Amino acid sequence: MPLKTCPPLGLILVILAAGAAAVHPMQGAQGSSAARDPAKSVPGEQALFEELPVVEAAALHTQSLEEAPANVTVITAADIRKYGYRTLGEALAGVRGFDLTYDRIYHYVGVHGFSLPGDYNTRFLVMLNGHPLTENIYSSNNFFGQDFGLDMFLVQRIEIIRGPTSALYGSNGIFATVNVVTKSPVDQTGVRTSTETDSLGERKVLVSGSMNLGKGANLLLAGSFFNNGGQTLYFPEFDAPETNHGVADRLDGERGYHSFANLIWRNWDFIAYLNSREKQPPVSWDIYTLFNHRGARVRDQRNFFRAARTGDIGATGKLRWEISYDQYRYDDRFDYAVEDGVQDFRNIGRGDWVRSQLTYSFSVPRIGRLTAGMQATVDLRNLQRNFAVSPVYYEQLRISRPDRLYAGFAQQEWDLSRRWKAYLGLRVDVSRNFNNSVSPRLALVYQRSPQTVYKFVYGRPFRNPSMYEKYYDDGGLSFLPSKGLRPETANTFEISAERKIRRDLTAVINVYHYDIDNLIQANLVTENLQQFQNSAGSRSDGVELELAGQPSRWLETTASFAWQRAVNEATGWLPNSPRRLGKLRFAAPLARQKLYLSSSMQYLSPRNTRGGDSLPPVFLADVTVTTNRLLHPQFDVQFGIRNLFDRRYSDPVALAVDGMRQDGRSVFVKLIWRALE
Repeated sequence: MPLKTCPPLGLILVILAAGAAAVHPMQGAQGSSAARDPAKSVPGEQALFEELPVVEAAALHTQSLEEAPANVTVITAADIRKYGYRTLGEALAGVRGFDLTYDRIYHYVGVHGFSLPGDYNTRFLVMLNGHPLTENIYSSNNFFGQDFGLDMFLVQRIEIIRGPTSALYGSNGIFATVNVVTKSPVDQTGVRTSTETDSLGERKVLVSGSMNLGKGANLLLAGSFFNNGGQTLYFPEFDAPETNHGVADRLDGERGYHSFANLIWRNWDFIAYLNSREKQPPVSWDIYTLFNHRGARVRDQRNFFRAARTGDIGATGKLRWEISYDQYRYDDRFDYAVEDGVQDFRNIGRGDWVRSQLTYSFSVPRIGRLTAGMQATVDLRNLQRNFAVSPVYYEQLRISRPDRLYAGFAQQEWDLSRRWKAYLGLRVDVSRNFNNSVSPRLALVYQRSPQTVYKFVYGRPFRNPSMYEKYYDDGGLSFLPSKGLRPETANTFEISAERKIRRDLTAVINVYHYDIDNLIQANLVTENLQQFQNSAGSRSDGVELELAGQPSRWLETTASFAWQRAVNEATGWLPNSPRRLGKLRFAAPLARQKLYLSSSMQYLSPRNTRGGDSLPPVFLADVTVTTNRLLHPQFDVQFGIRNLFDRRYSDPVALAVDGMRQDGRSVFVKLIWRALE
């Protein structure tokens, strides 16, 4: 909603000064797992069937899943281990209502039927320990493969909060929020190394260690390197002599590194997150004349440094201040055939910004908890630059429009009665580059009994256009600029019912309705020319069912099914939007819990491409076997098969092809060595 107020110019200084001066020392020892994960931590390898932990990102403080003002799914460290999840995308692909797409450059996650080809996961948030990973050029959250710079071994839990979160986090919080919580250096001991290889060419080495530095300081360090020489891929639609009979010979390579450091000292929590990935696309934009050409590449870096201090004020108050410096680097090269040879064309993105946030949470007598905060984000630059290197150098685009964003937010929790609880949240965003926005959220939680919970959520989230969507221009080769784009807004409704059928078995039904105005979508202006445009109203409606738990002492399982309808008033069904999603997974301990067997399966109904073709349905199955100190107390082995039945299928994409062929059957082996534990 537009506002007429102007940003208070000194707000960022107020936040910085208040955070540095007002945080009171916390009473008691700091840096324990309770500070980040109040759920009980189990040293060493966790039991196969542990209870689900708490959630923090739903309301900016620790809650049980029943109390949270949203329907929440949590993936635990035990889930990650027993199902062999090697990337964040693999973990999310098994979640109710989520689907994964891969164009062999990036992985994209679909939520509520929205995963538009050409979009960079801009309608939900991905956070690391509460820190948003959205960058300031493409507004992307597409860090789901090796471009997510945290190795899955370091993850304590993944919180998936369904529904709008703009009332707490601002732009992009429309469909869901994914918060990845890392393991605490206090809970980790010793050194861990692992090596991993798979039949598709991936090679990876990881080393991590934790140490007690004394005087209340604990440090965790981790780093990994990965390399893939690339697969040979076949594109049947280009099976002709002039296009190498459709064979792209080892043009799918990938390499890079991850690094992560976490220092906890008394009231302070410091994080350094540094990573880089280079990917070789298997096809060029100029696919007809440069098929099987080796010049294309894409490189990403997403780094940040964050310092946070938390302190107690009085009996119930908690004050948290954090400041961070974020960095995003993007480089690509795509070649085009020209009269005098091959044109080497480059795109560069350089993003740097500083963010500070102050949050105060306390209990209001006879009402409930109030959480209020201020946030300031200042772009240092968000540079987009396009230029040709050869055969003739020229610069096509050079633009940087740094933004300044100031926000204030509050969320009041009311204990209306013994069974009813209400959440009312409101956030005001004031931006130099975009329309100012007001984002409300109202949630009602009805605890009918210890076994049954009903939740009703309404929100009005928004998404600002990215700098890329507004200004990108490659001289008419493939894109036209769209300077007149307007922000997306939505009216969202979610209703869920959660019922414990018995102590270890829970049933969930979630119903949702989303009305989205000014949907930003990459549309084809001509056969090979695209432009981001605001389209007519769009809707997403759906029903999700899930049954999860332990039907017996030796079996843990989760089964879900989702019906979803994502349409645009002008064009009908949205591309890459399956109408039905089915998921099934189970895990069982063998050999007295020293050997675990797990399997996950998923079904996706037909999906449309941008060109209007319909891709056939997909059924995929995985199997993983994991040892737990079976042969040696310090060594473990993990073995997995992906796409067990070798299904041949394609995903809708927005490249020079409409559908991208996906991997067939593959096998991976991981060796783990734990020392000094």
